[in-house]
Amino acid sequence: MALAVAHLIYGLDLGGLEQLVVQLADRSRRRGIETSIVALGEDGPVRELALRSGIDVELLPVSGMSFKALSGIRRALERRRAAVLHAHDLGPWLNAAAVRMLRPSTRVMATFHEQRTPEGKKRTAASAAARVTDALVACGEKVRQDILGWAPAGARVPVIANGVPLTGGDRAEARTELGVPDGAIAIGYLGSMRPIKGPDRLLQAFIDKFADRADVHLYLIGAGPMEQELRRHAEGHANVHFTGLVINAARLLPGLDVYAQTSLSEGRSLSMLEAMGAGLPTVAHDLAPVREIHQHGVSALLAPLGDRASLGEALQRLALDAGLRARMGAAARERAQRHSIEPMVDAYEALYRELAARA
Repeated sequence: MALAVAHLIYGLDLGGLEQLVVQLADRSRRRGIETSIVALGEDGPVRELALRSGIDVELLPVSGMSFKALSGIRRALERRRAAVLHAHDLGPWLNAAAVRMLRPSTRVMATFHEQRTPEGKKRTAASAAARVTDALVACGEKVRQDILGWAPAGARVPVIANGVPLTGGDRAEARTELGVPDGAIAIGYLGSMRPIKGPDRLLQAFIDKFADRADVHLYLIGAGPMEQELRRHAEGHANVHFTGLVINAARLLPGLDVYAQTSLSEGRSLSMLEAMGAGLPTVAHDLAPVREIHQHGVSALLAPLGDRASLGEALQRLALDAGLRARMGAAARERAQRHSIEPMVDAYEALYRELAARA
């Protein structure tokens, strides 16, 4: 019987984590692993994305932890004869660990895609869940150190670094789709419009330096709870553009000249890796997970967290210096080769097969 792995996520909204799960499930399926996605919460565009790749999706319209949620997950596992339940981030993982009470044969693993330390009752629950979890996977070294800070002694915490498909794209097509004026410098961000991602900080730093300049434009690619607030703030600035939600948005990255992502916290950003693969220099906050993939002054300009003036200066420096953009972009593309998706899939496949052998 083929190995079956079910991925457990929260909701089917479109984000980096969800797209990574679809890519991992798709590539695992091509290697002979039966893969499926079980989502807790609300429906969204990831369902279509997964179905296009032939990935089975089941939505359980529940949130939090309840007997209804746990029994729904158990039934989903039984239907698929899944030996391994791969949960993603804290909430789905706590549910996955609890499912072992109903289905003890299930091997449970979790991947943590961002820096997050459980607090209060969740910390107690996480400590207990870790004792019945076969592996707590970190997407990068800083995330691993965070996990080791709360996981019980002896917990298995390997690093499987996030990876992305390193495929080229057509610059002219991307610029046409974005609507970049001829000869303009395009600065862009791709991701969710959420406070933790700091798109408001990027927007303000851009306006500080390039308000209404016709030769430099900002493109905010994505959607989220901050979108309307950002649109109001950008009113009157003809060089600021919002695309809304875009499926497979990485195809637009080649149309940019500079990538900017001013997150307040990161794990291992997929869109930042995709931008590197597209040969773009990056402006970002100087966070430890960012330094795991970028080197300041070589492939990116990193500004101290909360330093609006430094962010603006970094954007200005790259926008006005074509030679610097070319050198940093080439360095970024070279560094991206270390973050291909295939080694990530290799590592997960090996872990799945190891855990399934114990089931």
